[in-house]
Amino acid sequence: LAWELISHLWFLLVLVVMTTLCVWIFKRIRNNLENSDKTNKKFSMVKLSVIFLCLGIGYAVIRRTIFIVYPPILSNGMFNFIVMQTLFYLPFFILGALAFIFPHLKALFTTPSRGCTLAAALAFVAYLLNQRYGSGDAWMYETESVITMVLGLWMVNVVFSFGHRLLNFQSARVTYFVNASLFIYLVHHPLTLFFGAYITPHITS
Repeated sequence: LAWELISHLWFLLVLVVMTTLCVWIFKRIRNNLENSDKTNKKFSMVKLSVIFLCLGIGYAVIRRTIFIVYPPILSNGMFNFIVMQTLFYLPFFILGALAFIFPHLKALFTTPSRGCTLAAALAFVAYLLNQRYGSGDAWMYETESVITMVLGLWMVNVVFSFGHRLLNFQSARVTYFVNASLFIYLVHHPLTLFFGAYITPHITS
């Protein structure tokens, strides 16, 4: 039961940490927006890609530094959840919040982009090659963090634009599909815990 709880719900812990941090971060962002003209903010997928590439490299540098200074801490699950996973997903968390403020930024992710689709496909191939031929004793994990950072950005465009085109209209079927998806999302956590507590012990293989 403890393993099912930790392995399946770890991202809820990460969300709690990010939400707590972003109370302060979003307050700073709001203060900066009040002192500037947000209508002049210009975004482009190329600029965002460069930013997320730099963030991925920065994350890789942090991980490699920790690996050199004190490797055992990277095997600590709690450290990975609270520190490393939070550092990795925080840019996406902030980007999602900014998309609610800037319509132009939101439009970047709801408008289909062939460039993002092609880039995501190439990044996915690079990810598979890194998993197959990379070495954990070398730079596999650092390379993975850079690839997944930009892959995550491009896949946001691919998934959101597809969902926006597919579901952005009034329909009883769409309403049912969305409500059913939300219901499944909400109930699958306790079902997983139930499975781990009462079903898994009876599986011998």
